[in-house]
Amino acid sequence: MFLQDLLTLKKEIQDFQVVEQYEEMGFALDKKERIEESIKEVTEKLDPELYHRFLQIAVKYDRPLAPVKNGVCYGCFVSAPTGSKLVTEHQDIIEFCNHCGRILYHIA
Repeated sequence: MFLQDLLTLKKEIQDFQVVEQYEEMGFALDKKERIEESIKEVTEKLDPELYHRFLQIAVKYDRPLAPVKNGVCYGCFVSAPTGSKLVTEHQDIIEFCNHCGRILYHIA
C-alpha cells in the first residue's frame, strides 16, 4: 500500500490539488526528490512482474490496491464466489479481484 500512497502523493503535488493541506499537516513539499527516491526504493524491492501489473491496474484505477473483507472487494464492492480463495485469508498469496482486477489485501 505504501507505493500506492507515494504515487498518489506525487500525482497530487504535480496537480497542485492539495498542496496547502499537506503543508498544514507538516509535510515539506519542497522535497519532491525525496518522494521520487522513496518510490524508487520501494519499486526496486518489488517483483518486476507484480510491479508491471500494478502499473497496468493504476492506468484504470487511482487505487490499484483494494481491501477485501468477508470475500468482498472494497474496490468494486463485488462479492467473490463462495468457493473462491478470497473468502479465506492467505497471507502469502497475492490475490487479484476477479471482477475489477485490483490487487487485494485482507482486513479484519
